[in-house]
Amino acid sequence: MLKRVPARSIHLAMNKAVFLNRDGTLNRLAPQADHIRSPEQVELLRGAAHAVGMLRRAGYLCVIVSNQRGVALGLMTEGELEAVDVRLRELLGGIDASYYCTHSIGEGCDCRKPEPGLLLRAAAELDIDLGDSWMIGDSVTDLDAGVAAGCRTLRVQPVDFSLLDAAHSIIAGNAQPAWTAEPSCTSVLSPVKKIISIVP
Repeated sequence: MLKRVPARSIHLAMNKAVFLNRDGTLNRLAPQADHIRSPEQVELLRGAAHAVGMLRRAGYLCVIVSNQRGVALGLMTEGELEAVDVRLRELLGGIDASYYCTHSIGEGCDCRKPEPGLLLRAAAELDIDLGDSWMIGDSVTDLDAGVAAGCRTLRVQPVDFSLLDAAHSIIAGNAQPAWTAEPSCTSVLSPVKKIISIVP
């Protein structure tokens, strides 16, 4: 597991967060059956950087939670995944943390969405109140992970300005969750699970 964790001040209150899927939510999808493998392939969806900036100014931590099985398939290295993350952060103008599951389908991990492990790990490390947080993604698996973690959820389309519309709705207080979150997850996080977490 790769991790960069800064010295953090003690929080008097827990943080609220917006968990964001990566591909199709923040940046354009790779061609079918392909993966975003290099910084040069990263192209933000229009409105994504504005949306992240708005949410952070409104007091939300913005945390990327993304399945990236291309590492397990040998299509990219962990270093290449980190390089893509660095480029994405630059284009967005900043992000609070990134958590990536690098397992393949069927490995039985607790971090590959729709399992909630990425969100639970982030919540534990960043003092996040899951009940006061949102999961936004373009896939049903994103929403299922959010519900299992106890978050409210919003589904966006992998098109320009969809995330910006979602951010406006959350900040205005009129967002309608896609599913009612029931914090009934019983997953146990294991330190041997291979999560790449990048906390600047």
